[in-house]
Amino acid sequence: MNSLYGVYRRAEHGFVERYFDMLKAGGAKHHSELLAPFGLDATDPAFWNIGLGMIEELIIELEGMEG
Repeated sequence: MNSLYGVYRRAEHGFVERYFDMLKAGGAKHHSELLAPFGLDATDPAFWNIGLGMIEELIIELEGMEG
């Protein structure tokens, strides 16, 4: 999930522990519960903008590699 990676890239304190907790939960929790510890809400357009921003960065990086 690109939005979650965006939170990671911002070097949020405690990210790794929260991420492992999310993985341990597996499919036992609703996505809203899994994203809440990261301050993310999939119903908020800002959530999707974080992910799209990550994709945009990758595209810009790839375009820079052309040559």
